[in-house]
Amino acid sequence: MMRLPNCFMIGFAVIVGEFISSAVVPARAAFYGFMTGFLLLASSMILNDYFDREIDVINEPKRPLPSGIVTTSQALSFALILASLGLLSAASTGLTTLIVAILSLLIMIAYNARIKKTGLLGNIFVSMNVAIPFIYGAFAVARPTWTVAIFALLAFLSSVGREIVKGISDVPGDTSRGVRSIAATKGESAAGKYGAACFIGAVGLSATPPLLGLVTSFYLPLVAVCDIGFLMTTYSVLTNPTPRSAKRNKKYVLLWMTFGLLAFLMGSF
Repeated sequence: MMRLPNCFMIGFAVIVGEFISSAVVPARAAFYGFMTGFLLLASSMILNDYFDREIDVINEPKRPLPSGIVTTSQALSFALILASLGLLSAASTGLTTLIVAILSLLIMIAYNARIKKTGLLGNIFVSMNVAIPFIYGAFAVARPTWTVAIFALLAFLSSVGREIVKGISDVPGDTSRGVRSIAATKGESAAGKYGAACFIGAVGLSATPPLLGLVTSFYLPLVAVCDIGFLMTTYSVLTNPTPRSAKRNKKYVLLWMTFGLLAFLMGSF
């Protein structure tokens, strides 16, 4: 339920935000930053499963809640414990980081409880919580820089594209519960085009840091892999916007985003 690869990625994203913003990152800031991102996303994933349990009966019947492995009360209790630990971790690095963490938590709750059914706005809310960890990391050690802002926007665009494409594989369950995703309301082809536009926007934005002299040459090889991957995914979602392809591409997007993370991290040295 926690989606551990996603949690590790978000925790790592906080550390990347810290390294981009400061030449020296204290071990304490790195540890508590990672744990805050990890724990809050884990809580969000469990809440997502809780609110989606009826949809998952159709889309993902093998998940713990629809299959009966975990009860709803157990899921809510675990989510509350993780969120509390995440906020405690955020408080360990200061008031500003605690405020950012609380904001992230509120966005997460609003999305899972209400906003998801709106479709594109829901995609935007999810993606805000993908971008926030970099801003959080910057506040944990200093203050946000242009490099952090650019990467946060890049992560946001990539995530919006991923969420839109992911909706292609969720149409049956989404339709049954009134979730107005782009795929459900405009069709799979339209969702592929919207997702592709976001990926192309992310690729274009990735060229900005070296042009502005914000990163070192170590940035270039890794961002090249990231960009080529996104362009391949763009081609795939445009030419084959099917549920099977969407399930595959949503995993690939996480891989390309990981290369992007590493690119910005290496570009800070």
